[in-house]
Amino acid sequence: SNEQFTDTKGLARVGAGGFFLGLTLMAGLQLVIFSPTLGQFGAYVFCISLFHWLEFFLTSLFNPHTLSFDSYLLNHSPEYHTAMGASVVEYFIESLVFPSMKNFWPVTCLGVTIALTGQTIRTWAMWEAASNFTHQIAEVKRENHQLVVDGIYRLCRHPSYCGWFWWALGTQVILINPVSIVAYALVSWRFFRDRISIEENYLDEFFPEKYQKYRREVWSGIPGVDGVWVPNSLRLSSLAAALGVMANKSDT
Repeated sequence: SNEQFTDTKGLARVGAGGFFLGLTLMAGLQLVIFSPTLGQFGAYVFCISLFHWLEFFLTSLFNPHTLSFDSYLLNHSPEYHTAMGASVVEYFIESLVFPSMKNFWPVTCLGVTIALTGQTIRTWAMWEAASNFTHQIAEVKRENHQLVVDGIYRLCRHPSYCGWFWWALGTQVILINPVSIVAYALVSWRFFRDRISIEENYLDEFFPEKYQKYRREVWSGIPGVDGVWVPNSLRLSSLAAALGVMANKSDT
């Protein structure tokens, strides 16, 4: 077998992943613009494709030494694939049985807004963290590992998880999938609750005094995970400061 296709760092495999996402990205956009019946599904395909492409692109900017096919997160986990497959099955079954339910376009537009807002939050978080961001939980402190508390990290401790959470829910609102909306909310909430707990144990070890203070002052980013539903860190002053940091970083 050709290692260029079988190895996760093989150029052929990486290129094939990018080509596939380019096709699905444009196919989704074409459905939105030209298909009166599949425009809704096209918006879903577009948001999914954009998410996976941006994961690879931002990794290439800040952690090129780790770049591989895995950076697309297309092979995230069997559970992730199952959830996506189930949502697509639900959409088409309900489209056949309850077609009028899928024609409420204000809900779909709300879903697109939620998904793109979540995507913006995650992209901003990855940009702000730069080389400090990794797709895997860091179990050993790297020599250049820094605790990022500026920009969007002034608003929540885990903006990348916050963005993913709302992006995932938004994709199901786009499809008006009532079962998947509830299931995605519950499963995603439990997943990020557990992941945040594990990650913060390591961060407490890496930055013992600084992280404990940071955790007391800034909420997690996922509603209710740390017992906070309406966080004090989401003040207008904090938002203005976060946007100012992002603007300064983009200028440099």
